[in-house]
Amino acid sequence: MTPAVFLQQRSPDWDELTRLLPGLEHKRKSSVADLLKFARLYRACCTDLSLASAFRLSRPEQHRLEELVARGHSVLYSIPRRTFRDVAHFIFSIVPQAIRRDIFVRICVPLFYGSFLICGGISYYSKPFAENVAGAAVLESYREMHEGGHDTVTLGDMVGASGFYIANNVGLNLLTFGLGALLGIGSLFFCLYNGIFLGTIIGHLLTTPARDNILSWVVAHAPFELTAIGFSAAAGMRIGFALVTPGARTYLLAVREEAIASLPALFSAAMLTFFAAFIEAFLGPLHADMKLKIGIGSASALLMISYFFLGGRK
Repeated sequence: MTPAVFLQQRSPDWDELTRLLPGLEHKRKSSVADLLKFARLYRACCTDLSLASAFRLSRPEQHRLEELVARGHSVLYSIPRRTFRDVAHFIFSIVPQAIRRDIFVRICVPLFYGSFLICGGISYYSKPFAENVAGAAVLESYREMHEGGHDTVTLGDMVGASGFYIANNVGLNLLTFGLGALLGIGSLFFCLYNGIFLGTIIGHLLTTPARDNILSWVVAHAPFELTAIGFSAAAGMRIGFALVTPGARTYLLAVREEAIASLPALFSAAMLTFFAAFIEAFLGPLHADMKLKIGIGSASALLMISYFFLGGRK
């Protein structure tokens, strides 16, 4: 075959690929026929480019083939751009569905709330129990911290406090998540530890003169902040258990796959921590009516439950 015959036979396919590429590059909707045609033409152009030197094509023709192959490669292997609809689908459909199916969430969240409520109830009726768990000095420091009245705060104080609470809560959640590297047991232990410690502190403070202040401070943001701890522990346990039971996978592949599977729980923990920090900073110090704070806390809990139990259901 002469170069002239080669060009005559192959040029129509090059022209057709040139016509298809702009629509694919700009992510326009394409028919199945166009996609199949693109795949065939791209493979053919790759073959033509490898034969260009053998047929001694002119430099302009070789340059044209190189450009077509490069553009086709970019279309084939480029990462699709995320649209607002993709992000919304991830947040409102994929995340709640994944949380409902996550066995580690089913373990960690009930474990945290169960230990929190049980220890809170026992410490409310038994001061010796609270002292044995947290220590008398620690209980006294928390009582002094919350017994005094709230100081008057400015908007700047609230903004600065929100950053502090975000950093503090994120640090707690990261520690809970990171301890999952200890074969998952670390996250499970820290989840249980936080439930016991926080429940004991809150239960004891409810029997002291600091009762009204501690309720006013925590009731609005507690549903978000406490649930985030359980989600962080679940994500850490998932990755840690991959080192114990990788199955037929290599350890590296198991950790990588479980890390991806833990993203919904991590995203949920981050989202809840963010909301809790702002509620705590802007509403906690305010001398607002207790009924208002209880209403906000109840609405937060209802919104959270509705999101995770109803989100993504058709």
